[in-house]
Amino acid sequence: MKTIEKKNSIESLKEELLDEKRLGKKIVLCLGVFDLVHPGHIKHFQRAKEQGDILVVAVTANRFVNKGPDRPVFDQDLRMDSIAAISDVDFVVLNDNPDGIKVIEEVAPDFYVKGIEYKNYSDDVTGKIQQEVDAIEKVGGQIVYTDEIVFSSSKLLNSYFGDRSSQFQHFIKKFKLKYDYPTIEKLVEKFKDLKVLVIGDAIIDQYAYVSPMGVSGKGTHLVARENYSEMFLGGSFAIANHIAGFASNVTLLSAIGTLPENVDLDVGLNDNIQKEFVKLSNIKTLVKKRYVQKDGMFLTKLFETYTSGGNLLNEEQSQEVVEYLEEKAKDYDLVVVADFGNGFINSKLNEAIAKVPTFLAINAQINSGNRGYHVVTKYDRADYISVNEPELRLTVHDLESKLDDLMKEVSSKLNCSNISVTQGVKGVSIYNKDEGFHQLPAFTQKVVDRVGAGDSYLALSALSLASGQSAEVAGFLGSVAAALDVQIIGNKKCIEKIPFLKYITTLLK
Repeated sequence: MKTIEKKNSIESLKEELLDEKRLGKKIVLCLGVFDLVHPGHIKHFQRAKEQGDILVVAVTANRFVNKGPDRPVFDQDLRMDSIAAISDVDFVVLNDNPDGIKVIEEVAPDFYVKGIEYKNYSDDVTGKIQQEVDAIEKVGGQIVYTDEIVFSSSKLLNSYFGDRSSQFQHFIKKFKLKYDYPTIEKLVEKFKDLKVLVIGDAIIDQYAYVSPMGVSGKGTHLVARENYSEMFLGGSFAIANHIAGFASNVTLLSAIGTLPENVDLDVGLNDNIQKEFVKLSNIKTLVKKRYVQKDGMFLTKLFETYTSGGNLLNEEQSQEVVEYLEEKAKDYDLVVVADFGNGFINSKLNEAIAKVPTFLAINAQINSGNRGYHVVTKYDRADYISVNEPELRLTVHDLESKLDDLMKEVSSKLNCSNISVTQGVKGVSIYNKDEGFHQLPAFTQKVVDRVGAGDSYLALSALSLASGQSAEVAGFLGSVAAALDVQIIGNKKCIEKIPFLKYITTLLK
């Protein structure tokens, strides 16, 4: 069939195009996601074909579609088939690269055709268009812009496709009346000027991927085959990495013991993180090992173990951290406390943290090692608290009362102006004493792994509030980060600025 004949690998396409070039044919290249083919695309291809003789369309592979957790809606093979069915298109190739540079180098077209909306390079958050222009000039071609009717695939998909809830659609519609993308981008750009201190527990996350084998032949316990494992920087390491993707000056204050052999903090931590570590002797840095069954990209956690040193700091080491806070805390715009209750932040540090004179954001996380006694009210004050609903209810020992009333109660106890309560698939509730309550839905129902989502939410919402933004914007940016984070296994990657901004452009179209 004609449709199938058009689809090529990049290697076979190069050979085909060499023959066409020997005959004096001019090659034209278009590139894009093409998640929903619409009349604007048809017009674009028609104008592109007029530039030469052979039109090649490169379709972005699924893994490089940085438009958020619900994209692409259509698989790469379906998108290639749709483009191949268009009569003006001669060849379709999969672009399995993060940008168009490699394809331009391989195809070496005479003309690289983009829509007129790409002509202003300053609007490109990725900075890739200028690099693509340089690449086309390097192979002796030129860029051409088509001025045709423009539709937004993202806007059409937002309106008619996807499984987003009516609550999400209602929230985004109202949010877009107040904020457009350029406004949000400017607010995010302010983060780079913030000087941030992250204080918290050092944690290494290990995922051991297993295949269940059944019940033991000599007992009633389950047996699984361990296939392979990988380690990620978790805890305060991960939060510092999230923040360092947006703020230029970040310091991480923690205590570390012996690290696993294959963990290198110089490699794992962002280059702009200054490390202030208390070195612990004869203690292993906490490793949380999760035994996981993996089905495609989706995970089922079976069992978890802790390797922990218990209470970490002696009196002298505690005093060292206190003196650092007394001397240095005033130099920061934001202090983020990532208290996982694993032994680093003791009562002496609690007192010192409550006295820091700058914007103070706190998360006291409940986990299996501290359930029942580790709550956020162990601190005397905060400017911002971020917890999940079970953590909040345990803090006030109240399972039944309205969430809003409990948020106000905890806010009052700590004289705290801002509090977020994350609620999983229900979204997040954020309260500010002046603005009142904002309820945000979950931005995606597609979840690969929930581990770390609250940490990324804390990082981006704290940056927002510390830079003077409204609680509503803080909740929005935190929710964007969490929606991206639940697509990542563990803390394998941190939230990166460019995919973050690209997802926001998708949401606000």
